[in-house]
Amino acid sequence: MKTLKLIGASLIMLCCMSIISCKKAPVALSIDLTMEVTKVKAINAMLDIKATGDTPSLVRYMGPTPEAEVLDAVGSLDNESAVKSFISKNGIAIKLPYSIALMDLEPEQKYVVGVVVYDSDMNAFGYATQVFTTLDLESMTDNALGDSSNVGNMTENIL
Repeated sequence: MKTLKLIGASLIMLCCMSIISCKKAPVALSIDLTMEVTKVKAINAMLDIKATGDTPSLVRYMGPTPEAEVLDAVGSLDNESAVKSFISKNGIAIKLPYSIALMDLEPEQKYVVGVVVYDSDMNAFGYATQVFTTLDLESMTDNALGDSSNVGNMTENIL
C-alpha cells in the first residue's frame, strides 16, 4: 500500500513538473510601419506614423534628434540593436496611428526620428527611422514654406 501511494505521488509530481515546464512557442509578429515627414520648413515639420499588421503591445517614439547626436551614440543607423536601444531610451510611449507637429527645429539641420514596436513579452519586433533636413532660412522667401523636397528616406526594419 505504501509503494502504491509513493508511485501515485511520484506520478502527480511528474505531471505537475511537465505542466510547469511547458512553454508556448513564440509567435512571430509582423507589422508594416509607415513613417512620413512632410511640410518640412526651416524650423518645423509634420510627422505621421501608421502601422498595418499585428498590433504591438508597446510603441516607443523618439522625436527629432540631431543626426550627429544619434550617430555619436550608435555609430551607424544600420546598427539595428544600437538604434533600437537608443530609440527606446530616448523615446516616449505612443499609440498608433500617431501624428505630431515637429516644432522648434534648427534651420539646415539633419534630424532623425524613430519608432520601435514591442510584442506582449516586450521584445522589439520592428522599428523604423527616418532622416530629414530642415530648410535654410533664406528659402523661407519665394514661398518655400510648404516645400518638402528635402524630406529624406525612411528606413524600415522588421525582425
